[in-house]
Amino acid sequence: MDRPAIGQAKHRWVEPWYLSYAILGCTMGGMFPILIPLLAVKRFNSACHVGLVMAAFNLGGLIAPVFGNVADRYGIHRELLVSSLIITAIALSVLSFASTFPVWLGLAMIQGIGVYVVATVGNLFIVEVHPKAEWDERIGWLQTFNSGGQVSGMLLAAVLSQIDLRTSLLIASGLITAAVLPGCLTPQVAHETIGRRPVNICHNRHCHLIQEPSHFQVNHLRLKALGHFNSIHNTPFEHFMGVWFLCLVGSSAIYTLYPVLMQEAYGIGQNLIALSFAVAMGISVFLYAQAGHWTHRLGPARVLKSFMKLRLVAFIGFFLMEVHHFGGSIQLIFLSFTVVVLCWPFLIVSATALTASLSPIGEGEGMGIFCAVLATACVAGSALGGLIATQWGYHAAIAMAVLTEVTGLILMHKMKYLQSMSSISNFYEIPSRNFSKLECSIKKIFTC
Repeated sequence: MDRPAIGQAKHRWVEPWYLSYAILGCTMGGMFPILIPLLAVKRFNSACHVGLVMAAFNLGGLIAPVFGNVADRYGIHRELLVSSLIITAIALSVLSFASTFPVWLGLAMIQGIGVYVVATVGNLFIVEVHPKAEWDERIGWLQTFNSGGQVSGMLLAAVLSQIDLRTSLLIASGLITAAVLPGCLTPQVAHETIGRRPVNICHNRHCHLIQEPSHFQVNHLRLKALGHFNSIHNTPFEHFMGVWFLCLVGSSAIYTLYPVLMQEAYGIGQNLIALSFAVAMGISVFLYAQAGHWTHRLGPARVLKSFMKLRLVAFIGFFLMEVHHFGGSIQLIFLSFTVVVLCWPFLIVSATALTASLSPIGEGEGMGIFCAVLATACVAGSALGGLIATQWGYHAAIAMAVLTEVTGLILMHKMKYLQSMSSISNFYEIPSRNFSKLECSIKKIFTC
């Protein structure tokens, strides 16, 4: 007798427009980070161009929060969503034919803006229409649709490996166009309700961030933190943001160059590249709850350092495999990359908890800086990784990831405040409202 009721309770949180986010996850979260690097290196024959294209895409994410404010000011959430999907689809289809690099950069940035705008307004359709009590469940289901779409997109990229890359991009563009129809079914946000929602949607223990995608897509809080840099100068929070930047720069280069490295250095086909991505990301989806549990039990500093060390081992293995090419190196590289991906849930959850506890300017502003640092590191890592790979080879880009990880770990060990937070008792002294930031990382919309 209870089973139908349970099923109905689950379905009440699901709305038809969630399908738009599933399709977006499939195309821009699953297919894009595999197809674009491979097509870029084929078109321009340079890893530097690959890095710059992916950096331009992530740079678009830094501009997107402006459109969130525009949506709130004029009440055009649905129009902004639909137009962003259409523009993204057009830019992707044009990019498949374009052969001029500056045009590629411009189109990549346009796609980045479009994707991040869609990600930004997605949460607004929930927090500005439904009561707070329903936010967690509704956003959780929205994120489930998108993450499922992402893994499906990687598998689809493997299936499409038998056709050329340009045709695969055109198929992705067509799918994004199809997302417009369910996007038209989004709820209409009443203009008179805009502005009554708390500026910090982390208020009352409800906060929703995005999990890492393969190319570190980042959800954006309203970045009011830019006016608070004087308040964080020379504080543990500022020092930790430096560590967080280093933690992301090297790994961003690995994510960006991985498809190109596997194809150029080892001759691996697109199908295996996409499949390895899909398996790693699919498994990582189930690790966020465990990451939250361990962070709560062991303390965020201890979890962060432990998994940075584990990822460092994977980076070193990745480096040795690329340099020496001894027997079985392909399987070991697949394994190393999988470990890198599986470490991310533990890194983002523990780093989010540390950010919440260390911020001297309030939770919302601190999380804004946290997201801005993440996005900036993705831009820098993609561009720098591509440049280094072009000048000195892929092993040099991997060495950069090793170096940044080692430097980050050394700096963390020198931060005495983080050492005290490694103990369980000290972590439990953190105000409980700060620990709610873990919920932000456990829940996800896109695939960092």
